[in-house]
Amino acid sequence: MYLDRSYRPRRKQRGFWRFWPFYLLAVLGIIIYEQQPAWLAPRLPEPTPIPTRSAVSFLADADIAYRSGNIDAAVAAYKHVMQLEPDNAKAPAALSALYLILNDYEKAYELGRKAVELAPQDADALNALARAEDWLGLYESALNHALDALEIAPNNPNTLAILGEIYTDVGNWGVAQNYLNRALEIDPQNVMALRNQAYLYEMRGDYRAAVEYYEKAIEAAPYRFDLYIGLGRQYRIGLRDFENAIEAYRAAVAVYQAPVTLDALGDGLYNAGDHLQAVRVLRQAVEMDPDYGPAHLHLGMALYARRNYEDAAASLERGMELMGNRARIEQVYTLGLAHIYKDPSECDKAEPWLRRALEMHSQAGPAIEGLRLCGRY
Repeated sequence: MYLDRSYRPRRKQRGFWRFWPFYLLAVLGIIIYEQQPAWLAPRLPEPTPIPTRSAVSFLADADIAYRSGNIDAAVAAYKHVMQLEPDNAKAPAALSALYLILNDYEKAYELGRKAVELAPQDADALNALARAEDWLGLYESALNHALDALEIAPNNPNTLAILGEIYTDVGNWGVAQNYLNRALEIDPQNVMALRNQAYLYEMRGDYRAAVEYYEKAIEAAPYRFDLYIGLGRQYRIGLRDFENAIEAYRAAVAVYQAPVTLDALGDGLYNAGDHLQAVRVLRQAVEMDPDYGPAHLHLGMALYARRNYEDAAASLERGMELMGNRARIEQVYTLGLAHIYKDPSECDKAEPWLRRALEMHSQAGPAIEGLRLCGRY
């Protein structure tokens, strides 16, 4: 084959147009840098909006707090629900039950009425009001509201248990037992029914049986501080077993340290004769809540036993101011005697209390003796 060695391939021209894409990109880059369009500027991350919590979530929080013994958190959560949903009857009904065991009967009654106003056909609301009325001694109204609740929910064990409690308080123990039997047949672990069965036995003077049912109630609801207080009452008042009573009161404080439990422990120590420790515990109770009346009354009694008549009179007077007609006769005449025995003696301050005690019981010996010491009987 013949090869033409004189042939030379034609070279491609190297000119501007070969690199025009690169020049274009460079020019665009300069323009973008100079102009800084909004879409190129860095953007700070926007915070994700926090969703508003619903009332249902706060109701769940309240229930969890209550079952863990955190009563203060439960109360706060129920109050928050009432702010979020003023028309929701569940929160005031549940809060009413809490205020009952905290010994604020008037507040419990107010919340029970609110719950019924919001939901007149709600069994839980009617139950809350009925129980608050029962604890205030408004038995006829309590019975009517509980029976209304029973018509709405015939197999509600709480309603049946509350009817058992009301009939216990009016002294119709046979009817009370029938309602409690029905409640426990429906739910053998119902705390309200177990507690009220214990209460019925207590009213009938069967303190051993009452202890048994309080212990069953505690087993079902170990977070309920009021059940330990009830158990302690059986040992202290019914069985005169102060050691077990104080153990029960200490268990209540361990579950929920508050004026109501410290007061129960302090009063238990006072009745066991340990007046010095009783004063210590009761002072702690009134420091936690200066407006908790029972603790002031019990502290006054313990101070009187310690012969600290000046402080005893001050504590008893504050307790009377807070408790009104709920003070016991021995607290009333002890206040009068404290005024007599303090230095200097003040018969003018003592006499009204001693006469008030005689109005409560005309043969109250300590009141008569106090008036004789003052030359006024």
